[in-house]
Amino acid sequence: MSAKQWRTDVQGLRAVAVGLVVAAHAGIPHTEGGFVGVDVFFVLSGFLITTLLLREADTSGTVSIPQFYARRARRILPAATLVILVVLAYAAWQLPTTRLTDAAADGTWAAFFLANVHFAAEGVQYFQPSEPSPFQHYWSLSVEEQFYLVWPVLALLLIPRLGRKGFTIVAAVIAVASLAWSIHATGENPTAAYFSTPARAYELAAGALLACWGGRLKGAASVAAGIGGAAAILVSTVVFSEATPFPGWQALVPTLGTVALLASGANAPTAKLLAVKPLRYVGDISYSLYLWHWPLIVLAPEALHLGNAALEMTVAVAAAVLLSALSHRFVELPFQRKQVPVLSHGLRSLVLWPVALVLAVGSGWLTTSYAAFAERERADQAQAWFAANEVPDTAAETGGPPQVQRELRAALDIADRGGPIPPAVLGEEITEDRWQKTYGDCYANYGDTRGGDCTLGDTEAKKTVAVVGDSHAGMWLSAFDDLGKKNGFRVVSLVKVGCAPYPVQHRGKKMTQAECDDFRDWSVDRLERLEPDTIVSTARGQLFMPENHDGMNRDEQWSKAVRDAVTTYREIARKVVVLGDVPAIDQDPADCISAPESDQRSCLSDAGSRETSSNELTGAALKGTAAAYVDTQRFVCVADRCPLIVGDKVTYYDSSHLTQTWVRHVTPRLDVILRPLI
Repeated sequence: MSAKQWRTDVQGLRAVAVGLVVAAHAGIPHTEGGFVGVDVFFVLSGFLITTLLLREADTSGTVSIPQFYARRARRILPAATLVILVVLAYAAWQLPTTRLTDAAADGTWAAFFLANVHFAAEGVQYFQPSEPSPFQHYWSLSVEEQFYLVWPVLALLLIPRLGRKGFTIVAAVIAVASLAWSIHATGENPTAAYFSTPARAYELAAGALLACWGGRLKGAASVAAGIGGAAAILVSTVVFSEATPFPGWQALVPTLGTVALLASGANAPTAKLLAVKPLRYVGDISYSLYLWHWPLIVLAPEALHLGNAALEMTVAVAAAVLLSALSHRFVELPFQRKQVPVLSHGLRSLVLWPVALVLAVGSGWLTTSYAAFAERERADQAQAWFAANEVPDTAAETGGPPQVQRELRAALDIADRGGPIPPAVLGEEITEDRWQKTYGDCYANYGDTRGGDCTLGDTEAKKTVAVVGDSHAGMWLSAFDDLGKKNGFRVVSLVKVGCAPYPVQHRGKKMTQAECDDFRDWSVDRLERLEPDTIVSTARGQLFMPENHDGMNRDEQWSKAVRDAVTTYREIARKVVVLGDVPAIDQDPADCISAPESDQRSCLSDAGSRETSSNELTGAALKGTAAAYVDTQRFVCVADRCPLIVGDKVTYYDSSHLTQTWVRHVTPRLDVILRPLI
């Protein structure tokens, strides 16, 4: 658009869009639905690009595909490539080696504008990724560029032959088909649908249809459209959350809201508000701000170590704004104004595509190579330390169960002496050492209100032990599986992740109270029909519970719920055993093991966590119920200190779950405790 035709309110709308996204990612209250800022961007992109294509067709009678991609290269590639290079450089400098290879791969997919395909294939949860990629936000750029592989070609083929009207009809068909697919895909697989270009295309097509119309509302209609559009975006921001199925039809709300704002015209009251100078400036830097904000928000907590989440987010956002202003001034504008020799002039800008790919892929390769080199260097240094220092062999055969407490004390001694990470301990293998890998059919996931059909142990035995609980019950399934085979009882799993077996209130974001209650009701019904000899229950202590409910504080709620559940179990089974919980640790095990300068001392944790304090409440609540209580903290901690590495074994695979290797290692000792109880 020429300066005369440029709508300043559009820049203000860009500012609103990026502001919503940044606010949501920074965790600002009442902006959980700020992810709809991306939908605003999609509509704007469809509107602006289609306006340019139509104007070019009106002027020259055709559309130049090379010129289109040359303009896109100047607009998109310089800043996007810069952020990829800077983040990869930081990753090589500071991130654990386990995350370097992931970052390199993610950056490469982002450079090819296939990040959305990559993250969908990986099953990444946009709202709650277990370990967010610093390039996750590139998914939306990928959607746009994939859409623009098709859109200008359609304009070239259709406008000269069918005119604007025919092109409009095709755009409408694409919008309707995409919306229908989006509704279907969101219901079937919301994770994949969120990143899907076909499921998002209707948002870009909506902006394109507005451009095809080419008109503007006037008078009262303009005012109403502006206010209604702004209200739709605001309501989406406040009401929507990660629990909202998205995109689907729900994305229509911010999409149509953006269309209404644009259709209201540049003279509407809302447009005049959007055109104020500060908003226009934020709109000018919005692309760079979108690129910088996410990696800074993701990486700030571990880089700053301020101990205050709000302060860390404030610093991250401020840094993002500063970097955005700099990259807009010194990277974006020189290319857009064709001030960069050779690369920013005419069709020669097309060379930016291969140059950007070479830079990104090359940086990814260097990052991966550095990760491998760093691992070898650390392994050699660890080997030398263990060769020079006397380390007791606590895993030697003793003729009986492992002496777990003795092993833990020896591990603490090595840590206190500054012992390195043993060469045999590899961070990338830890996250795979989880119970779900073996017992994936034995639990109910989020969204499920019924458990899997799973019988373990000696499946032909008459004696039955039912294991009831959340993922902290699931992580002990391998122990009960082994013990059942050894001692002649079958094991039935009634496990649901994130849902305690005790009737507590649930405030988890991935699951409703009703879903958890339904599963508990189903579990009790199943137990009554099963009539097991023993019921074993456990759960992560006080997870997702409110501070107060029904006149009781959290501790009182937990104690009452434990007692109520155990009373019900005692009416069903002759024996009830409650396992205590293991403490949560304050770091990611894989990251700690592979972090630069990490050693066994830096990977120690203390037992002071909510899980530990809930154990005291659980034990007290069982008094007078005839249920047995088993302390499991003894398997991971000594004197409130918990080593992550014991010999060549790792105890935790994440911040609260034990590895299957460690569970199987302590199972013989657990057998000694449980045999008389079950």
